[in-house]
Amino acid sequence: MPGVIIRKNALQIDLRAQGYGKEPLPLSPTPANVRYAERLRLEILGKIERGTFVLADYFPDSPRVPKVEAPPNSRATTTLGDVFTEWLKIKRPEIQHSTADQYQQTLDSYHFDTVRSTPTSQFTFRDLKLLLAGLPENPKTFNNIASVFSMALEYGHLAQMVPEPLHPHIAMRRHQKPQPDPFTLEQVEVLLKSFASARARDYYEFAIFSGMRPSEQIALCWSKVDLHGGTVVVDEALTRGKVKGTKTADIREIELTARARQVLERQRAVTQLAGTRVFVGDDGNAFESTDEPLRRWWKPAMKLSGLRQRDARQTRHTFATVCLMAGITPAWAARQLGHSVEMFYRVYSRWIDRADKGAERRKLDGYISAKPGDMDSKIG
Repeated sequence: MPGVIIRKNALQIDLRAQGYGKEPLPLSPTPANVRYAERLRLEILGKIERGTFVLADYFPDSPRVPKVEAPPNSRATTTLGDVFTEWLKIKRPEIQHSTADQYQQTLDSYHFDTVRSTPTSQFTFRDLKLLLAGLPENPKTFNNIASVFSMALEYGHLAQMVPEPLHPHIAMRRHQKPQPDPFTLEQVEVLLKSFASARARDYYEFAIFSGMRPSEQIALCWSKVDLHGGTVVVDEALTRGKVKGTKTADIREIELTARARQVLERQRAVTQLAGTRVFVGDDGNAFESTDEPLRRWWKPAMKLSGLRQRDARQTRHTFATVCLMAGITPAWAARQLGHSVEMFYRVYSRWIDRADKGAERRKLDGYISAKPGDMDSKIG
């Protein structure tokens, strides 16, 4: 077809009669590509006739496309620090404030001091690998830092601030997640007797027998408690001094165990008339973070108890495993904790197996050991 010029390794569309030139099309001259070039030329001629054709849209590398100087805020002068700042600004409305603060602290850390002022156009694959090699060796710490950096780089590339897609080259390191290390009921009683005050003892007794997250427990208000119905609505958490939604952003209603309910009955005389929060410190002030009960109450009690040292997260693990050993269905326990059933099975599979106490195996053994006649009758 006239208007399509076939070269050895490429094609050209001849637009000289329309006031342009022999515009290059970087395609090999196969029959299919030639037919494509012919259709493309007809499309272009139609746009030229209508006055809507823009040469740069079709042939950005044409020598006839005017060269525009890069604006002052182009990639030539955009730094990684600029990318971090813009990404955090975009991200903050989408995430909880505690997560945003964590991202900010990560990108403001000394790990990025040497590259924060580096122009994005000069930050190479080699620079990336050297930076990653300098991060802490601990896999969990490395992943916490590298994952934030990866998200910022991905945004920078999609926003055309970072020319090279470097984020796919950041590989997370495998690490062994700590397994639940719950207390037995006997150990729970030893621990509870080790707290120096009634408020401390009530606080952790409620934690163990309700399964609430620490951030949810310190935010719990009396308006969410129904002692008559034996339920508590969990819809808030307190982190870094601010109230937010729960970790999973879900609202759940938990059923109070007898031990948890007894704690709340005792707390009524202490805090219900004095303020809105159910649990407060020995000084009567509301907690600002989960670090306060941990520092004031948990750590001293653990030392005094003589039990093997464990962190306060084991209160939730204890609730979960006690539920399983009592024969409670995993779905009910997962709902109380605010987990998905899938996550609950993944975390507590070992205790689920123990809670079975061999019942399923005994069913199978009974079936296998049955007499042939008995088996036939069961099948029939």
